[in-house]
Amino acid sequence: MSILDNIHIGANKQQAVLNHLKTTPRPIVIFGAGIYAYVLHRYLTASAIPIAAVMVDSAYKTSETFEGSKVVTTEESVASISGYEIVIGTPNYPAAVANLERLGATAIHLVDVPDFLNIPKPFMDIDFVRQNAASFDRAYELFADDLSRATYIAAINTKINDDLEYIKPCVRLSHLYFSDEFPLSGDEVLLDVGGYTGDSVQDFIATTKGHYRGIISLEPFSASFEKLSALVDALGRPDVTALKVGAWDQKMTVPFATNPLDIDNRITGNGDRRIEVDTIDNILAGGDQITFIKMDINGAEYRALSGARETIRKSRPKIAVKLHVKEDLYRLPLLLKEIAPDIKLYLRQRNFMSMMLVLYGVFGS
Repeated sequence: MSILDNIHIGANKQQAVLNHLKTTPRPIVIFGAGIYAYVLHRYLTASAIPIAAVMVDSAYKTSETFEGSKVVTTEESVASISGYEIVIGTPNYPAAVANLERLGATAIHLVDVPDFLNIPKPFMDIDFVRQNAASFDRAYELFADDLSRATYIAAINTKINDDLEYIKPCVRLSHLYFSDEFPLSGDEVLLDVGGYTGDSVQDFIATTKGHYRGIISLEPFSASFEKLSALVDALGRPDVTALKVGAWDQKMTVPFATNPLDIDNRITGNGDRRIEVDTIDNILAGGDQITFIKMDINGAEYRALSGARETIRKSRPKIAVKLHVKEDLYRLPLLLKEIAPDIKLYLRQRNFMSMMLVLYGVFGS
């Protein structure tokens, strides 16, 4: 099968929505104030779309402003809600849309941000798929089940058409990394690559109900590492370790760029700061044999996995990798199969916005 036989090119409905938002006289309001709302706020601002306010249910209001925009509550906005242009800023949007319609909202829009690293540029176009069709085809054939293959095609169609309808049938809601579909034992040792402020550590502990053997969390960025370290100290568990280092394919110091929430910090040649990086093989040398690698490091995943070859071959861990850049849709499956030919690969869409696409690698039956 050629991937090109399953690619559809249609009218870009999202571009029509963005053009409308640029010209509407009505106030534009983002519904939601979480991570996706932050990414969406950046995307709309970079697209020259003015944001009048951010709306949340009163139970979730924690501040008066969000990224410089006033925060209002859904409850206080009921009388005027029909006059707003509302852009959904929560990833699991069907329930939010239904509730806003019930309250009288008449102009509700979905805007998909495929990833935050290239805002506001398009994530991928049909020319890129054509140029790399052979690699896409090879990657497609590596997936272990029909849902993965369907998700792969749907994700590509979603990203080149800016149309969430393609991916919607493939959504399987679950924990982003630690899915019940790939069960965890009570003896897991997690390597958390991209520890951020400890959100994955907390999710892992909750998912395992506290029954695991160890956690090693890597976070190279100072502000995030301080928060991660504070969480580790608060946990008071000797089986949780935070290391201030990033994962790469060699030991070195690299430049990086930061953004306000640190979720989209990334290694880049024109960055004005520096972080220390090393290979996972080096970081883990002589330590515990890990059983799970979670990796979400903003486009550095390919280099980091390249530096984990011996660890993957020796420890045969479960792997969950978030896909951030267009090349990784084919090069990460190809890389993992090259490292470990018997690994089974699965692709899952973990919520209704296309940026939440996760590649899993599993050994054994």
